[in-house]
Amino acid sequence: MALSISENSKYVLKVDTDKNRIYLKIIGFWRNVEAVKDYLPDWEKALNLSKQGFTLLTDASEMKTHPTSVKELHLQAQNMIIKAGVSKVAEVLKDDIAEMQLNAVARETQFPKKNFYSREEAELWLDEGIASPPHSSALGSLTREEENI
Repeated sequence: MALSISENSKYVLKVDTDKNRIYLKIIGFWRNVEAVKDYLPDWEKALNLSKQGFTLLTDASEMKTHPTSVKELHLQAQNMIIKAGVSKVAEVLKDDIAEMQLNAVARETQFPKKNFYSREEAELWLDEGIASPPHSSALGSLTREEENI
């Protein structure tokens, strides 16, 4: 079931509880942190509706490069997302400068993301392996031979 957390002129944040996936669409130019004052509280709501191992699809295809003052906000959000247990992140991009900016933030936080130029490809990549359990757990990891049984 898809739940809308926030839809405004700067971003859209939704949670699909059936898929355990969060959807973020970043829209346009964020002049400063005050322009998106509910961003972190909205992320808290979304993360509270997600379970450990959730995935994230970020659509930044309409994003314009953000000023340095907003970089800290992205860092805080990514750290929250990592702490909440994200398994993988797909980012849909169109603008080279925005891509460079988001890649720089992701390197700083060790964000587990991959870039895409189509939402469909991003969604397919996130769906890979969703039905199967992770290869490592508290019980240990499987050897290559055990995985092929």
